[in-house]
Amino acid sequence: MRNRKITHAYRRNNIIKCECGEEILFVPDVKAMGNAIEFHVVVHMQKAKDPTDAEEAERIRDALIAQVFRIASQIENEETQKKGSN
Repeated sequence: MRNRKITHAYRRNNIIKCECGEEILFVPDVKAMGNAIEFHVVVHMQKAKDPTDAEEAERIRDALIAQVFRIASQIENEETQKKGSN
């Protein structure tokens, strides 16, 4: 079952995208996703007009996390549907 989730995770539609256009591959590892998001927020803020704007950093972080939740939910729903059809 886990292998299907990992394989599914690498599909093109499982990429989270920042408003700046940067794409981050969704992986089914919470710690890795958290690290990737935090890294991107730091890089994103370095390029921002005001790199100390905590509200913008929080907004970027929240938007990326919301996308992760959406993808994880879709994967879980697909797995549940597959189990139900067997």
